[in-house]
Formats: sequence, C-alpha cells, structure tokens
Amino acid sequence: MEEAEGMKIVYFGTDVFLSCFRYFAECHEILALYTYHNDEDYFAEYQIVKEARSMGIPVRYEDISEEDTRGYFEKEGCRLFFVAEYNRLLPVPEDLENYRGINLHGSLLPVGRSYYPIEAAMERDLEETGVTMHEITATLDKGAVLDSYKVEISPDMDSIDIYLRFAEGAEKMVRRMMENFDAEWSRAKRQPEDRTYPYWKRPGNEKLTLTHDMTLEEAKDCFRRYNQLTQVWIGDRGYYIRALDTGTAFVKDDVRAIREDMVLYRVRDGHLRLILYVERGGIGET
Repeated sequence: MEEAEGMKIVYFGTDVFLSCFRYFAECHEILALYTYHNDEDYFAEYQIVKEARSMGIPVRYEDISEEDTRGYFEKEGCRLFFVAEYNRLLPVPEDLENYRGINLHGSLLPVGRSYYPIEAAMERDLEETGVTMHEITATLDKGAVLDSYKVEISPDMDSIDIYLRFAEGAEKMVRRMMENFDAEWSRAKRQPEDRTYPYWKRPGNEKLTLTHDMTLEEAKDCFRRYNQLTQVWIGDRGYYIRALDTGTAFVKDDVRAIREDMVLYRVRDGHLRLILYVERGGIGET
C-alpha cells in the first residue's frame, strides 16, 4: 500500500463531517463524492456538494456497486473508501486484497451500534458519547476500532451540538490516522463478538411526538433530544418538525394555522410555534 501522502480516496458523506472532507481535498485526492439527500437532520449535503463541484470532484447520488468498487481499487488507484455520515451499506468484496474502508460512527463502539446513535443516546440520558473511527466490514458497525473521541452530553446540548463536537474530534482522528496510515491500520482493535452490546433502535414514536398534554419544557426537551425526528399530529396527518419555539400566551384553538408550514400549537402552559416539514409529506408517507 502507498504512503498516506497524496492518497487517492472515495468519500461518502454529507455536511456533518465537512472538515474531514476539506482535509482530504486539501491533502489528498478525492476521486468522487457519494452523498444523498438528507432531510432528517439539520445537516444536509448542500455545502459538501457545492465545494466538491467547485473543485471538479464528481458527485454521485446513486448506490455504489461492487463493480464500481473494484474499478476504483483496481483501475483508478484508490487506496481508501472513507465514510462519514452516509446512509447506505457499501459492498465489501472479500477477494479484493487492497480494499481499505474507514467509517465514522456516532457512538463509542461497541456501545451504540445504530442508525440513530445520537438520538438513541439522548433517549437513554447518557452523560457521555463519542465518535468512533473503525474499519468497514460487511457487518454494520462491527469493524475493528481504529480510534475514538469522547464527547460529554450536558443538559443544554442538543443533537446539533453533539454533531459539531463529533466533527471536531473526527478531524483530529483523521489527521492522526493519515500521518502514519499503515501503522495506525495495523493497531486496530477488534470489537467483542458476543451479544453484550445490542443494536440501538430508532426511538419510538411515543417519545418523538409532541402532544397537547405536554408542558413547554417537555416539548422543548423533546425537540432538543430528537431535533427533526420530532413529530406532531394535526388532525389525521402527522408532520415532522423543522423548528420549534415557545410562547406563554394562551391559545384558544388546539392548532391555529399561520400558513401551510407554520402553526401555533396549544400545550398545557402556553403554546408552541412550529415550523412543519411539509415537503417531506405526512408521517408514514416518505
């Protein structure tokens, strides 16, 4: 394997770990960016796509195939797939000897194997979480651990704060990894293979849903934990919440529409000012 300096990579991700993308673009060569339309979190793919295109890096929204993977490693000189907040499993050809893949995962593995590790950590009222850099394998979140970075969860932090802290730590880990790639790769530690660490499921709808019986503080805490996974039912249709603010004035109606995507929503001690994610469709429609 060639030295880390000037390594050719394929990058998979969104704006969450934008600092890592910028590092690879500056210090290495990105052959392509694979991304997706991310509308569940505050961070989408807007900035990373903009910067990739400005640098002439091809942007792909489609799935990568095993044939594509072989082409990158066998024909185009790729030496690393780097995955940072991406929503699809990658093919891992077992007979491709020079294949190397790294993933950034939002928990301290082996704890927190999940597609929703931050929201699940908030659901569990954890005081600490972190981001783990691990090898990509055919089994989700179970590759050998290369490095990790701890993040304290304080009562005033929301999921966006945690993502931003993750990005700080991830860039540090990536720079350290790439300074001496082969040595760091060889020091990876295998995760336990027992069932002590179960998969964390998406928080249940009962925890994600705002109701009229809530107080202002309960509603704010729900949105703090789950951000744009938070949902509300208006009539017989459910919506995801883009933004939430609060007021203490009494609202006579349960729901008062200001416009299609903005409502005042009555709670026990005041009202919520909600901006709805109308373009995502109703709950269960996307």
